[in-house]
Amino acid sequence: MTADLMAFLRARLDEREAAAVAAGGKGEAWQAWGTGIYSATSSDDDVPPLVTAGPEVGGSDEDAARVEHIALHDPAQVLREVEATRGLLKQYTSPETSEGLPDAFNRYAASMQRMAVDMAVRHLAQAHADHPDYRPKWRP
Repeated sequence: MTADLMAFLRARLDEREAAAVAAGGKGEAWQAWGTGIYSATSSDDDVPPLVTAGPEVGGSDEDAARVEHIALHDPAQVLREVEATRGLLKQYTSPETSEGLPDAFNRYAASMQRMAVDMAVRHLAQAHADHPDYRPKWRP
């Protein structure tokens, strides 16, 4: 895996993390009701929605589907996804080894682990193929 690919994916993770923190961070879970998105921590029925995808009353099924989709990407969820992906990247730079095994086996296992992580990272980066810094040579 190239250092450029790792840097590219880390930059996209940083962007997602910054956007999630700005939108509420770890404490902000969202839920969809009708055509509005509400904070899951709010118990007050009079609180206005954080986002609406159409008229609050009488919105279309398409508006409700959009709201449901947006709610699935709440800040807390995005931060968990960023953390999980960073954990995968760490497996490439610091593969697991075992003290009880010969060095040759550990080197082989680390090599296999890096190959698997490389393929996974290429697939993850492909989600950003429309980004101007994405390079077609990174495709899996």
